[in-house]
Amino acid sequence: MTRATALASHLPPLYREGELVDAFNQVWGVHLDGLDEVSLLVQRAHWIDVTRDFDEAAAIAALLDIPAEEFHNDIDEFRAWVHAITGARLQAGSVTREALRIFVDTYTQGFQRANAIDMVPGVASWQTTEDATGAALVENPHRFRSARLPAVGGWEPLARLSVTNAGIDPVPWAVVLTGQAGGSEYAPFIANRATGQALAFRGEVRVGQRLTIAPDAADPTRLRASVDGTDMSHLLDTYAALVPGPHGPGTKAEVNATQNLALGVNELWFLPLAHYQTPGLGRFLLALADDALRTGRFDETLYDHSIFAQHPQISASVAWVEHEPASFEIRLPAQVMRTASGGTEVGVSTRERLEMALDAAVDRIAGVGIATDVVLSRYGERQPGDDRLVAILPRTVREVGPTGGDLLRDSGALFDVTGFDESVLR
Repeated sequence: MTRATALASHLPPLYREGELVDAFNQVWGVHLDGLDEVSLLVQRAHWIDVTRDFDEAAAIAALLDIPAEEFHNDIDEFRAWVHAITGARLQAGSVTREALRIFVDTYTQGFQRANAIDMVPGVASWQTTEDATGAALVENPHRFRSARLPAVGGWEPLARLSVTNAGIDPVPWAVVLTGQAGGSEYAPFIANRATGQALAFRGEVRVGQRLTIAPDAADPTRLRASVDGTDMSHLLDTYAALVPGPHGPGTKAEVNATQNLALGVNELWFLPLAHYQTPGLGRFLLALADDALRTGRFDETLYDHSIFAQHPQISASVAWVEHEPASFEIRLPAQVMRTASGGTEVGVSTRERLEMALDAAVDRIAGVGIATDVVLSRYGERQPGDDRLVAILPRTVREVGPTGGDLLRDSGALFDVTGFDESVLR
């Protein structure tokens, strides 16, 4: 029924018919039909699930302080975004675990419908362990940290360098000592002045070799030492309570237990320390230094508490795993993605947008000062490798005869070409 017919139905029966009345009703009916159409448009502009205009939807969301983001590809994605945020706020208080579940579940499902992909299953509940296979919310997640000591060059004897454990508890640490060019390092000794613990390796670290001292994979409560993959734990000593000075380093532990980094700044003290039947007489100290002893520096160290500087022969890399404070991580299973035929490339980029959007939203929903991260788990393959020094060129060729050792003599004597002591004049 048009508006003209509706107007006629309200008139008395004697006035419903006639050309003049019909013309009058048609004029008013057209205006009222136009008003109905405009009213419908206005009404639709106030319903986010009905409007087809992105700007209108953004204006509605702005009333709830939900701005449109640059990663929203179309209005359907934006609708899912608004419903997910409002649902989290109104149903579970925004910053709670349940609010995060509601948001992640609502948005991921709406996002996938909008883009015709199937990747993340519904989130009915959170798992809480690091090795979870489903959707997980892990508080204070593990973070791998590492530091090179020093950042550039080698670690000279008596130098004290710092690493910072920014986690929530003391954690075990590992160190990799790498031989630098210039000669071997002997009997390296490293003490953590923050914990009073120390360790010493009664052996040699040659140029290019890597000495790794780390918790044993079979028994993480014990330390294991290896040189380029060869177990050398029998040469490792540990000290639970360091005694600095000539009477140190203290009592050697019967079992090489794992050592920890304390919370905050840890000062690591390195020096080569003499041990019986360990080579390196011209390199190491014959007694443990005290706290005041330093490598001599003009205008920096005391004259009677300094020794001559020794060139650094090793560098160190320290690694540990800490629990990140005031943080949580959301992990979603996304190993398999189904999309339309030929849409793999678009699907991959869509997955990246989903991860970006979840990162941004969870960061805003979480409490103030809490670090967050959202990870879409993927299948991956790792093939770790480790380069090792196996030869130094040029090779030096020597001959051994029945009367003793000898050298292959250079042919002739040339300046800057042949060695002085190994040349034959012609």
